[in-house]
Amino acid sequence: MIHAYDKMYLYYEQRKVGGLFQMAVMEEHMDIDEFMEKFISSGMAMAFEIANAKYVLGKSVYELMRIILQREPVGREHPYAATPAYWVGWVLAYAQWYLNRTFEQITDKFPCSMLILYYFPYHEMAISKSLDLIKEKISYDLPLRAFRKERHFTQEELARFSGVPLRSIRAYEQGKVELYTAQAETVYRLAKALSVTMEELVC
Repeated sequence: MIHAYDKMYLYYEQRKVGGLFQMAVMEEHMDIDEFMEKFISSGMAMAFEIANAKYVLGKSVYELMRIILQREPVGREHPYAATPAYWVGWVLAYAQWYLNRTFEQITDKFPCSMLILYYFPYHEMAISKSLDLIKEKISYDLPLRAFRKERHFTQEELARFSGVPLRSIRAYEQGKVELYTAQAETVYRLAKALSVTMEELVC
């Protein structure tokens, strides 16, 4: 799977997005879903989705909030706060990077007001557990499985048309093996059978 941006930015993204949600809910007293809408409509979400260094590294949470709200924030920035609101931003930033989906695509199916209800006990677990929760809630389909379904192929038919072993296809679709780690010939055969590009399969 190709992630949204280089992992070197991930930690900073998670802290900034977590900080924004913390400030919005705890300092600005905003509804968490309302803030997500402003985060998206302001264009700030898009900047974080591509790890725009001007915002991710170059601005403080306070400065980012001022851009999103188009006014001076009433509260102040907290360097770190292990609150439910902070956790929501932290987890969403990770899911957006890992799944290479937009914040809007994720929260359309799993709103922040629903995600925050899982703070207990998920904030005490490995972040992979939170990612699994989000994938389940948004019915995340890996590209290979999604394209196969669009073509109305069974896994057996795809194996026959592509020449790729059935057990391999199952492993790729279940996420047990990342397709981007496969040999180029394997990806090419699957892409050809599904009439898509190799890039579309591994994105």
